[in-house]
Amino acid sequence: MENLFAGRPLRDEIVIDAHMHVGKYYNFLIPSNGVAALIENARRLGITRLYGSSLLSIRNDAIAGNTMVIETHAAYPNLFFPYLVVKPNYPEEIKEILDLAERHNIKQFKIHDDGNSLPFDHHNYFPLYEYANHIGAVVLAHTYGQMHVAPLMKVAKEFHSAKILLGHSGITNEDSYYIAVRSFNNIFLETCNSLAWYGLIERLVKQVGAERICFGTDMPFMSPDQQIGRILGAKITDDEKRRILGVNAQELFSAESTDQK
Repeated sequence: MENLFAGRPLRDEIVIDAHMHVGKYYNFLIPSNGVAALIENARRLGITRLYGSSLLSIRNDAIAGNTMVIETHAAYPNLFFPYLVVKPNYPEEIKEILDLAERHNIKQFKIHDDGNSLPFDHHNYFPLYEYANHIGAVVLAHTYGQMHVAPLMKVAKEFHSAKILLGHSGITNEDSYYIAVRSFNNIFLETCNSLAWYGLIERLVKQVGAERICFGTDMPFMSPDQQIGRILGAKITDDEKRRILGVNAQELFSAESTDQK
């Protein structure tokens, strides 16, 4: 763990970024948004796996953006693994996206309410949840407190074999995240956060245990140095840090999550 504080990559550690992106976003200036820059940052820090979604998919064109992340995986097959974004605006596209997942053996998906006003428990999402429930897939959800956590608790209850990963855990309405994890074994927390509340990592561990928390950076929006530093500098044990930084994600994501061809 001391390597990173000395400016060296973490070596002989499992470090998995469970929440990042590729591409540009319409209302953010992101100077280093290219895939090569993201990969360089990951290798510099010692991140061994990246799970990422397309920003194009989140805001605009799910089909084109999902194709982009599959191509990124083909370029970096042992490092980058795609989330396929499912948007409820166009329910007729969901079967096409699920067929794409089936063809490439992709078992992780991303949902985000940017560009739509439908809650995460809206029936337009149900084909995704049914598929995720059937195969035990991970669904990473953008969250901002109770407004997102409450409907996702309903999803977790009905689709109990789907693994629901709450992005930006603790950003607001902190207690709602603790209640969700305590209530459902298939809900997990993810750490990337633009509001780095003092002591949040320690509180997450105290309230739900390190075993239910995964590390994420939210690259390219936020610096991975700052996001990983929040974990390394937290007043928790080294074993808890290791679980958050990668061991938990390794268990959460199947080793066969994406076709290596």
